[in-house]
Amino acid sequence: MKARRITYLALLAVAALLHFAYGQYVTNYMLLFLLLTPVLSVLLSLPAALTARAELTGGGDVCRGRPSHVRLTVMSRGILPPEAWSIKLKAHNLFTGSDTNPQKVSLGSEWDAEREFTVDTFDIGCVRWQIAHAWIFDYLGLIPIPVKKGGAVSVTVFPDKVKPLVEPDLVGRSARALRPKPQGFSEEHELRTYKEGDPLNLIHWKLSSKYDEYIVREPQEVVRRDIALVISPPAQYRAHRSVLEQLCWLDDVLRSSDISYMLYYGVTVVRIRSDNDFEDFMRGVLSAPMRVENARTPDTGSDALIYRIMPERGSGI
Repeated sequence: MKARRITYLALLAVAALLHFAYGQYVTNYMLLFLLLTPVLSVLLSLPAALTARAELTGGGDVCRGRPSHVRLTVMSRGILPPEAWSIKLKAHNLFTGSDTNPQKVSLGSEWDAEREFTVDTFDIGCVRWQIAHAWIFDYLGLIPIPVKKGGAVSVTVFPDKVKPLVEPDLVGRSARALRPKPQGFSEEHELRTYKEGDPLNLIHWKLSSKYDEYIVREPQEVVRRDIALVISPPAQYRAHRSVLEQLCWLDDVLRSSDISYMLYYGVTVVRIRSDNDFEDFMRGVLSAPMRVENARTPDTGSDALIYRIMPERGSGI
């Protein structure tokens, strides 16, 4: 397009020079023709421009270092296809505050086209891609005309699960006692003699035949101490990533045992009861600027199990 503009300006300069040098009818018409041609070209391009649209799709969640892509789609429903497309994309990591190099896309005379771009997942965070500008050119290739553009798409890059150097036995240390479980399956059982009203499916028939009395297996559930995971978000990115990686590993351990816990992340306090609770928390952290805060003192009881997550190594209980 730059070459076309240079050529047009050169022709316009020659026509103007001839007009002021000779002032003949022919030069007048030449100058008028060159001045009106871009206007006519823009008018012919308007149907394509009014129906043109550029949008991004893709996004979602991905673990750090895994491949992820966003897709740019351009479309137009004019009588004639646009002369050319010019799209500029930019990406910003909301967590780290870093920007990737803008992606410039130039497309030829097409009604519809797609291009796919690889998302940088080296750093954790929420990477937001958006269209900085979207233009089509008139049929002379001189004037860019802005077109409609879709909204931004986000790719949330989650930390990997990294075990602390010294693995804490949170599951074992939190168990305090056993108590009868009202209903449902349990891996823990207590053997006792049959009482009137006990379900027949609890009877241990093999032991009952051995002791000549009915023996039942009563399901037990573990009574646990409260667990608090405490994080004081550090200032450095690598240290911050380290504590979040350890948190992901500890959450997986606790949630696989169906254990809820309190999470103290700076001044934020949240109860994690399910995978959805943890994913919502992580999305909230990764979609905001990285912050440095001293963690609140856990307000759990004196019997609570408190584990402070430190960069690289974790901490003692």
